[in-house]
Amino acid sequence: MHTQQTDDATLQSLMKMLESKDGLVRQKARIALVEMGDPAVIPLSEALAHSKLDHTRWGAAKALGEMVDVRSISALVNALDDTDADVAWLAGLALKKFEKGAWRLLLQKLIESGVDSVRLRNGARHVFSGQKVEGFNDLLEELMTALEDSALPEAGGIAAGEILKRIRSDKANTWDISPDQDFS
Repeated sequence: MHTQQTDDATLQSLMKMLESKDGLVRQKARIALVEMGDPAVIPLSEALAHSKLDHTRWGAAKALGEMVDVRSISALVNALDDTDADVAWLAGLALKKFEKGAWRLLLQKLIESGVDSVRLRNGARHVFSGQKVEGFNDLLEELMTALEDSALPEAGGIAAGEILKRIRSDKANTWDISPDQDFS
């Protein structure tokens, strides 16, 4: 019990340090939060989503990008639309590390908000650039074209919807077969 209280106090202290005006204090806090691991993911995700301070959101995005925990995907997807371009860039870098694991939430966000947000479309383009997944490369190419500045804003949502349909179709057609299963 005492250790849990100490860990909670340390976590709260580090999160407070992430708000400091001193860059070295923030860096020390960010490194310690990454080392702390699992308990820091949710508070960092909340800081990324709700902090009014650009440098706090930046530190949270940077830390989450190093941690690569699926619980942070939603906050990172939302941060692609951050008013601070550096925060959005770091969120994109972090989401690239999840590869296909981040697609569903990102594609849904594109469908919901892509028409209204140039930042989101640019962030999604950054995340999907260079990604290759067998069975999806044709649609990824369409999506990248649809997310270009010269494309109609609606095109990104349409391409995103097609990828989501294929993901659902692939899951419906996949059998869960273990490699040692005998069918004789």
